[in-house]
Amino acid sequence: MIHPMPPSKKKRTGWGCVFKLAVIGMGLVLLVGVAAVLAGFLAYQHATRPGMAGEPVKIAIPDGITGREAGRILVEKGLIEHELFFRIALRADRVRKPVKQGWYNLPRGLSALDLLHILQKGSNRTPDPAEVPPELRVTIPEGLSIEQASKLFSNPAAFVEAASDPKLIARMGLKADTLEGFLMPSTYYFDRKPTEREVVERMAAEFEKQYAALVAQTPPPEGFDKLAVVTIASLVEEEARVPEERPSVAAVVYNRLRKNMPLQFDSTLQFALKKYGQRLLYEDLETDSPYNTYKYSGLPPGPISNPGAASLKAALRPAQANFLYFVSNADGLTHTFSTTEADHLKAVARFRKEIAPQRKQQDTGENR
Repeated sequence: MIHPMPPSKKKRTGWGCVFKLAVIGMGLVLLVGVAAVLAGFLAYQHATRPGMAGEPVKIAIPDGITGREAGRILVEKGLIEHELFFRIALRADRVRKPVKQGWYNLPRGLSALDLLHILQKGSNRTPDPAEVPPELRVTIPEGLSIEQASKLFSNPAAFVEAASDPKLIARMGLKADTLEGFLMPSTYYFDRKPTEREVVERMAAEFEKQYAALVAQTPPPEGFDKLAVVTIASLVEEEARVPEERPSVAAVVYNRLRKNMPLQFDSTLQFALKKYGQRLLYEDLETDSPYNTYKYSGLPPGPISNPGAASLKAALRPAQANFLYFVSNADGLTHTFSTTEADHLKAVARFRKEIAPQRKQQDTGENR
């Protein structure tokens, strides 16, 4: 007897495969969609997340420039990480205003979206430096004390008086006799010839703005308040001669303070004696002053100059190193940093040997 063949299941199996493929396809579409949403969310976060704080950057936005082209300039100047973030900010922006041409003094630490709004509003614009008359432009270099900076003005006493105004000092929440250390060095532009007081107020306001941005990124080390941080920054400003050494100088300060070692910085005593940049004599080291860090341990009572943003940043973020000593190299710019006294003494001996011919030549010239 021939048994009939069982009924075929091919059709059922075919529909099952189709169903499975459909489910897999829908899953892939859903996965791609989720990935796209996640990528968009992360990109938006980057576009709205503040960047690293630092010194302001001057940029020029040409007339008729597109938003994308403006984003490219911001990337070139290091204000944002990637042009994509600015494009996302352009899409997320509801105002849809074009960017305004002009010169801008843009602070670091802002998000791409914040920078877009500044360029749309035209805020933070400064005049073209080439077109500003000298009397409307005031440049204060980094590292000058109040006394040194005052000599840049026709009325030095008025500058010193404004920088010692108790009301302005109190307004900044300081317990000090002067604004030493709290006046931000920069180039400032005015629409009319400014008074010394107006310059001081602009410098104080700029300091507050930049310090707040820096602290938002890097809080002060534990146990160090605003006065201590700015005092350390002023020491860094005076001792470091090349930018890359600022964090190392700051590390020396913190390490010696933690070990209760006297700082032994020439710059603090030069400030007390008003011998700015001059070589100290052995008798100077006996000066009885709280700014004599050869004689007294700890920080001096306050800043010894007005540091720039780079030195403030170094004071907030010192190098992760065990340096306790540093001595100048023969080039007069760089230093040799050491962790032990023995290594430091070797560096000192090497320095003296290298500069001996220079000193001899100088002494010969002076005796002629």
